[in-house]
Amino acid sequence: MSRYSIFFFVFFSQLIITSPYTLVGRSGHTASYMDNKIYFLGGRTKIYRDGTNDFFCLDVSKPFNLDSTLPIVVDLSNDARQIYPHKNGASAICGPNKDTIYLICRASMSYSYRFINNKEWVPGTIFIPEWSSTVCNKNGSYIYTYGSYHYDVKKHAMYTMSITDTTSWNSGLSDLDITNNLGLSILLPDERIAYIGYSGERIDDFVDFNFRNTYIYDTNYGTWENMSTSGIEPSPRISYTAVLTQDGLIIIYGGANFMTPVPDQILVLDTKVDHFNWSTPNINPAPSSAPFRGHTATLVGNYMIIAFGMNDHITVVLLMMMFLVIKFIMIDVNEKNNYKWVKSFTPTLATTPNITKTAYPTKSAIIGGTTGGIATIIIIMSNVR
Repeated sequence: MSRYSIFFFVFFSQLIITSPYTLVGRSGHTASYMDNKIYFLGGRTKIYRDGTNDFFCLDVSKPFNLDSTLPIVVDLSNDARQIYPHKNGASAICGPNKDTIYLICRASMSYSYRFINNKEWVPGTIFIPEWSSTVCNKNGSYIYTYGSYHYDVKKHAMYTMSITDTTSWNSGLSDLDITNNLGLSILLPDERIAYIGYSGERIDDFVDFNFRNTYIYDTNYGTWENMSTSGIEPSPRISYTAVLTQDGLIIIYGGANFMTPVPDQILVLDTKVDHFNWSTPNINPAPSSAPFRGHTATLVGNYMIIAFGMNDHITVVLLMMMFLVIKFIMIDVNEKNNYKWVKSFTPTLATTPNITKTAYPTKSAIIGGTTGGIATIIIIMSNVR
C-alpha cells in the first residue's frame, strides 16, 4: 500500500492582496504563526469532507473583539490552488529567516519536485515517514519529522525521524529505538524536542495517547530520553493541541476519549523542573460552543487563540459535519495557573512566533484586510512506500 506526501514551502514578499473572506466551519486544518499573522490552510468542511486547499490568515497586529470589532481575516486561497486539497496535515515555520511555511499532507498522486532559481520545476525525492508531527529547530536550519514507515507481520510499527536540511532540502533518516507512537512535538528553548503523549506500538493499540512519560529528543546530540513526569496524571486522549509559553509551560487544550470530551480539557506541563510536572490551572469551564477536537491552538503573546474544530459527541461522519465550529475563541494565559476565557485581544509591542501543534485538527462575514502576499510557492511531492 502506498502512502503519499506533499511538501509545500511558501515564501512571502510584499505583494498586496485585499480580499474579504467568509469563514466556514472546518477541522483538521493547520495554523502557522509568523509576522503577526496566523496562516490557516486546508482542513475538511461540510461540503469538502476529504479536505480543502483553503488558505487565509488572521491579522493579530491589531486589537479586536470577537463580539464587536471583528478580527481581520484575509483570503489567500488563489495563491494556494497548486496545493492538493487535504486534511490532518502538519506544518512548521522554518528557513534561516523563519519566513517559510513547511507543510506535509497526503495526496492521491505520486510526484516529487524542487523549485530551482525561481524559474523551473526540477524532479526530486525526499523520503518522509507516515508523519505524526514535524518541528523546526531554533535557527530554522533543520526540520525534524517523526513518524512510522513500516509495519511488520505482527502489526508492529517501525518508527523513524526524518531530518531535512532547509538550506539544501536534502533529508536523511535516523533509526529510533522507540516502540511507542509519539504525539505532538514541542521545541524547547534548549533545542530539545518534547513529544507530548504516546500510545502503544501495535496498530491495534493506537487509541488514545497517555502522558505519564514524556519522550525527549536532543537535537544537539541525536539522543533520546524517556522522562517520567510528576504531578497529576492527565486523562488519555486524542485530537488535542499544545503550545509553549515563554516561561517554559506547555499548555494542552482539548482532546477526546471515545469521541467524548475529556474532563481535564486544559492542562499545564512545567518544563523548567528536572522532572516535568503536570498540573491543572484555575479556569472556568469552556464555553458550550468551544471545540474540543479537530481544532488548532496558537499562542500570540499572552493569548491562546483556538480556531475552528468540532464540538460534537458523535461518530457518524455525516452528522459530525453539522458540528464544525466556525469561530475563534481565546484564553488569556498571562497569569500563571489562573487563566480566563476572553473575547478582546490586545497585541503586545513585540511577540515571539510560536508554532502551532495539532494532533490530527451560520456563516460569519469578516471584513477583508491587507497583508503580504505570496511571491513564490515551492511544492515538493513524494511517494512513500
